Amino acid sequence: MNPQNQLAKIGREGLLDLVVQKRFEEVKEKIGFSSNIFMVFGLPTHKLNGNPAFWTKETSLCRLTITRDEKNEVPYGCYARINQIFIDTEVRTKNTNVIDVGRTFNEYVRKLGYKEGKANKALLRQLINYVTSVIKVEPKNPIPGRIMGIHSVVAKAWDIYFDVKNPEQLTFTKGQIILDEGYARYIHKHSVPLDMNVVHCFKRNPLALDFYRFLAYRNNGLSETIAFPDNLLFEQLGTEEENDRKTRMKLKGILKGIQMYWPVKAKFEDGYFELKPSPLAVQRKIPSRQPIVIVDKSGVK
Repeated sequence: MNPQNQLAKIGREGLLDLVVQKRFEEVKEKIGFSSNIFMVFGLPTHKLNGNPAFWTKETSLCRLTITRDEKNEVPYGCYARINQIFIDTEVRTKNTNVIDVGRTFNEYVRKLGYKEGKANKALLRQLINYVTSVIKVEPKNPIPGRIMGIHSVVAKAWDIYFDVKNPEQLTFTKGQIILDEGYARYIHKHSVPLDMNVVHCFKRNPLALDFYRFLAYRNNGLSETIAFPDNLLFEQLGTEEENDRKTRMKLKGILKGIQMYWPVKAKFEDGYFELKPSPLAVQRKIPSRQPIVIVDKSGVK
């Protein structure tokens, strides 16, 4: 499949609309955030066979391990990614570890950028999969004599009641997720801005979401050109495609779509991926980070 046809599968209509709106200065930039953990590592794209207790992904430098709750699954797919971006955005913009998920399921669906009736119970399932999981990141080849890494539950407490069959059913109070303090502080300190207009175009394409976030992360603060074998990139992103040629074609199509809207200077050539310093993924000035206010699971600051 050529990049043009691939582009048609990844949200071309939405991207073209964004390009037209941008040309006429009608785009309202919506800023989101993602922690650098998930800008480096892509989650599984599909449900894991056999529902293993944990899942591991490696880059040349680090290893990510996600351990599921005994009643749930390792988070996967687009819904898991959008839930995670929503939570990270709430932490970074509202400077808190308390995530407000609303009083109805439809309210939460709208918060994530989906249309009412389009998302189903899978969206809620992936939220629960994510907040009940344990995240561990450690060096692949640690320095002798030095021990370092991140090991944290995602949430300490949660109180969510959504009636998916009756999505407008109100609850008496807003549903909340209280993130682990250490995990919330990490997100708050190590998150990179995203243009949510682009994220929403890719909300049904996990590979495109991962690639866009990777570009936004690596370009942030980039001062010189970087280039590396493109198979190393494939290993990081959320793809289960074993054929490098097919993965390369998919990513070329995704990149072409992104470059219609954001002039990121990147290309695939001769088995390498190259990225040059480019305009930031979010052009608007980002407000200075304010101190995070931590609330414990009993609601005490």
